[in-house]
Amino acid sequence: MIRELTINVAIIALLGLGALQVALAQNYRPMFPGSPTNVENFVQEMFFVTQSSGSLALRGTCMATDVASDVVSDALPHPPEGPFHNIDEPLAALSQVAPHLSWIRDGEGMLRVRDDRVQDDVLRIRLQRVHFRGAVHPDDAVQDVLSAPEVRAYFRKNHIEVGLVFRHLAPLSTKGLPRLSGDLRDVTVAEALDHVVRYFPGLWVYKECANGSLRRVMVRVAAVRVVGAPSSGGRVGAAPRF
Repeated sequence: MIRELTINVAIIALLGLGALQVALAQNYRPMFPGSPTNVENFVQEMFFVTQSSGSLALRGTCMATDVASDVVSDALPHPPEGPFHNIDEPLAALSQVAPHLSWIRDGEGMLRVRDDRVQDDVLRIRLQRVHFRGAVHPDDAVQDVLSAPEVRAYFRKNHIEVGLVFRHLAPLSTKGLPRLSGDLRDVTVAEALDHVVRYFPGLWVYKECANGSLRRVMVRVAAVRVVGAPSSGGRVGAAPRF
């Protein structure tokens, strides 16, 4: 937990410098080269440093504290240190030390990092309609996806629980912030999450673990920009209808 909080603080510092680092540095390394971490933290940091977007699907271990229930990814006692020239290099190095992981870049340039132990069922649930209710933070948009009746019914039927995490801090004012609104129709959960990270550029993370007779699932989005900061492509409009 301490390591994860440390990475989160470090990432905040990286946000303002990430684009400059990518533009000017010919190579880069993790914030703490060689320091023990876990798969999720390592991949997330590489996405932040390179301002990349995509997805990460992981199998992990169910953990619980007094305030949250989490899914913790596999430890990396000796993570790749770099230096790296692009994000392909750390992901390739990671797949060597964590053989369950593979990665591809799809036709739209999105990076897909996946643990081969992950079940595909939740991400393949087909949704008749996803209604985005003006989310100003990616956490809220993810909640809109998981609130779809098909997801709730599938979770009840298959004894799947949703992990509880620390909620994001709400901005003092949401005036003028971009809001993800509108409907998606006839999409899978994964396709709906892709839509979220196109609006809030970053990485959607799907994690699962076995919790006794239950399966625990956690989904979140780690944005690579401060929420509300302008993107290179400007504000995105309402979600399209498919």
